[in-house]
Amino acid sequence: MESKILFVGGSWDLNGGKKSKIVDEFAKHLPNATVYNGGDYNDLNKILASCINYDTVIWWANVPNELPKIRNVKEINYKAMLVSSKRNVDNKYSFQDLLQRSFALKSNLTVEFSKNDNKYNMKLFDPLGNVWYEGLDIEECSKALLDRLTLIRSITRQSTISSKENIETINMLDKSEDSSTIPSKKEFLSIVRNYAYKFAEATFQTKDVKRFLGNASFRCPKGFPSFREGKYIFISKRNVNKEFIGINEFVPVYLEDGKVYYCGNNKPSVDTPIQIRLYNLLPNINYMIHSHCYIEDAPFTKRALPCGALEEIDEIKKLINDYYNNDFDRDFYLINLLGHGSIMMSNNPEQINNINMVGRDIPEKMYLKTKKI
Repeated sequence: MESKILFVGGSWDLNGGKKSKIVDEFAKHLPNATVYNGGDYNDLNKILASCINYDTVIWWANVPNELPKIRNVKEINYKAMLVSSKRNVDNKYSFQDLLQRSFALKSNLTVEFSKNDNKYNMKLFDPLGNVWYEGLDIEECSKALLDRLTLIRSITRQSTISSKENIETINMLDKSEDSSTIPSKKEFLSIVRNYAYKFAEATFQTKDVKRFLGNASFRCPKGFPSFREGKYIFISKRNVNKEFIGINEFVPVYLEDGKVYYCGNNKPSVDTPIQIRLYNLLPNINYMIHSHCYIEDAPFTKRALPCGALEEIDEIKKLINDYYNNDFDRDFYLINLLGHGSIMMSNNPEQINNINMVGRDIPEKMYLKTKKI
């Protein structure tokens, strides 16, 4: 089914605004898009409200600094694919600045406009820092934008569902931090805390960033029989500071009839539906650490996928088939996720201690690494 696109650009002020030649040029290559190119500022809220009727919103409206910004597309339609833009003609903003802005807007893609010999240079990138086009050709940039949106729309994501079942299991775990019934747990937590520094240094070239993008998870090799009877995996909750992570920052989750449930009041990592299936696939794996860094000398998956895409499971299966000789009974895997980061998977914590990490090149020029996917 063809995407319904709302494209809003140009200048919007109290004097009728001004059209943008760049917006007109982009619009030529966006089939069936509804286009608003410049206009009266007071009309913007009505146009914004209409985004509920579209599955793709390209919101490039330029509003003077003295007027409140109108760009909260995701609050109106959280399901819409959002493409934002940023004018960076004087290179005032670093790429990290642009990424932070993209995160704040919850953009799926962003186009940066800079100047090159009095021509606008365009850089199309995603929130993970992958660049899908860079150059001066509006038609080529439009094509890369549509190709990537098609891929994003095609992937499968799964939400986690709150469950009131077995809340007592959480209480048992809370009381077991120093218990000898789970001897490897404290060691694993210590390793996760140490990686908070390693990942920060690899990603941001500093040890001062204590929260790493990614997550940690485990199932106990002994102590609670329900683990091996197909029930719980414990995965770190969202947005937790890994420097101080304790057992209370892990959320019990389980897979039942294809649905993923979590116990308690805290939602688990967005990667939970992927990792819980990897535990089912790999019977000798008890611990996982996922980061947004790469592992030195580890093999790479073939496709660059957004966070939370269930298709990542098939990419990992293909890599295990090709690189690990189709051995799904191993007790240790190191895997780089192209354009995303990495995942360490082991039978015991010591196997994933002191793994050499390297930062991803940010921006990572994915258009040079991959064919159209």
